[in-house]
Amino acid sequence: MARMITDEQKATILANWRLVVPIADTAADLFYRRLFELKPEYRKLFGEEMAAQKQKLLQMLTFVVRSLEWGGTAWAEDVPPDDDLFLVLLALGRRHSSLYAVPDDGYEAVIDSLLWTLDYGLGKAFDDKAYEAWSQVMVLVANTMILGRYSVDEAKRRRAEQTGSQGNHG
Repeated sequence: MARMITDEQKATILANWRLVVPIADTAADLFYRRLFELKPEYRKLFGEEMAAQKQKLLQMLTFVVRSLEWGGTAWAEDVPPDDDLFLVLLALGRRHSSLYAVPDDGYEAVIDSLLWTLDYGLGKAFDDKAYEAWSQVMVLVANTMILGRYSVDEAKRRRAEQTGSQGNHG
């Protein structure tokens, strides 16, 4: 079960991320290598050229980490939709469902691949506290993306019901 992220966990993630930034390209390479080891069938979801996909991964992780820096009062402010982590993750989950048919259990392999990458890339800096913090954040990210998938499924179900009920009245 996902819990709220503590200030200490946020600080740990931010400190780790500062160490990832200089090795970001290598981290992206490691992440996808590990993901395709765990889920070889996912390789077909990506083209031969992975540079753009690796950049998207790094941009999304940067966005997630940057969102953790918001202070208490920032949560009460109006946020443009493109800067709202929750809305962005819901949309990302919808796309992963409708375009790529990523199953709910696929997120586990992504989380495992990221944790493995951080452990491999950061060494001793990725201690038990860091593992717990990143795990917590990534479970929240995955659960939010899965909610996005369910919103697609619910919208499809409603359209089907409306179409079916309209056909019965005619």
